[in-house]
Amino acid sequence: DFMQFLPVSATETMIREVSYALPDARREMKAARYLNWRINRRVNDEDSALIARVQEGMGSPSYIPGPLGTSEVCLRSFAQKLRRLIPEARLERAPAPGWSRGN
Repeated sequence: DFMQFLPVSATETMIREVSYALPDARREMKAARYLNWRINRRVNDEDSALIARVQEGMGSPSYIPGPLGTSEVCLRSFAQKLRRLIPEARLERAPAPGWSRGN
């Protein structure tokens, strides 16, 4: 299975997903692939619900970022790149509205 996450906006991401497999017409493989598809759909639904709640929480005025887990290697690297490229990403609080328009 392959998944690609494409940012659409600051609060939305499109997920493209495709499965690749060698040709195999055996009944067992068809069953395994079907079960894999069903499990992935369920996990995707759970993830979507969790992400929606997290996004809602991040939009709350009481939200403060927490630490990243040590296993979040890619997320940590991405956050470091953002902070390096966008100085405002280093701020404790969001900048005032309009900061990016040069007002």
